[in-house]
Amino acid sequence: MDPRHLLQLATILEKGSITKASRFLHLTQPTLTHNMQTLEMQVGGRLFVRSRLGVRSTPLGELLAREGRDIQRRVQDAVAAGARHRLGLRNQVRIGAGPMIGAAVLPELTAALLEKHADIALMLHSERPHLLVEQLVDGLHDLVIAPSWLEQPPQGIARELLIDDHLAVYCGPAHRLAAAAELRPGQADDERWLTLGVASPFDKAVFGMLDQAGIAGARVEITTLGDAMVLLRTLMLGRHLTVLPWHPVRLLQGHFPIVELAIDAPARARPIFLWYREALLENPFFVAVKQTMLATVADAVRGLDTG
Repeated sequence: MDPRHLLQLATILEKGSITKASRFLHLTQPTLTHNMQTLEMQVGGRLFVRSRLGVRSTPLGELLAREGRDIQRRVQDAVAAGARHRLGLRNQVRIGAGPMIGAAVLPELTAALLEKHADIALMLHSERPHLLVEQLVDGLHDLVIAPSWLEQPPQGIARELLIDDHLAVYCGPAHRLAAAAELRPGQADDERWLTLGVASPFDKAVFGMLDQAGIAGARVEITTLGDAMVLLRTLMLGRHLTVLPWHPVRLLQGHFPIVELAIDAPARARPIFLWYREALLENPFFVAVKQTMLATVADAVRGLDTG
């Protein structure tokens, strides 16, 4: 099987037609059609069906197109690695982080990494935590900072506790509940809420904590996906409530002085971990990077406890 055929299939499905794909790939349509026929013969099934609206993938076609996209991504990574080498940057580290913890620690974390490790190039990706871990499994990141909803990490993945964190309820300083800094049962019946995700594995803990505090039926008016800054700036307007991790909020207090509201329920634990592929431990450079990350975040959290 020619890997180029997989890449070509991915392009056809992305562009929606063989004509557009042939122009993009600088191939003739007959050549591209022949390559797809060859690939279908090799795998024993149809890759896509044609219609007047273009082409639509079959399940088999989509499966192979994913491999094609992976090949394309690795080629792009190789080109980027060559560009970094020409600039004198020998080591790339790809770090994924959840929106809140990323906003809270990545600026200082990147400064520490750049100071302690020569010839390093950093690629940062903010995303919903459960997606980051899936992407780590797929090889898209080297290290991920995110909470966990899994009892055990996936095969080939390790994790270390970064912050022993918990959830809390917050509002902006201009909110009507900010002065009392307390949310009692019945007070939130007409309140509007913000959330950092929808249908995530963490929703159960959030709503369980609110139910235990006598706060039922929270009306989520705005959902932000993978963007903590929009949520925090909206919260500062004083019109909404939200549930957020405690330590990241404390680390961001200098920029967003939002108010924690006491509730009549125990705080729900949401520890934050540093995730990485176990194969990373075979590379001394990445081991040193991991240790720098653990130490830098530990120092930041220690500063909160003593400040």
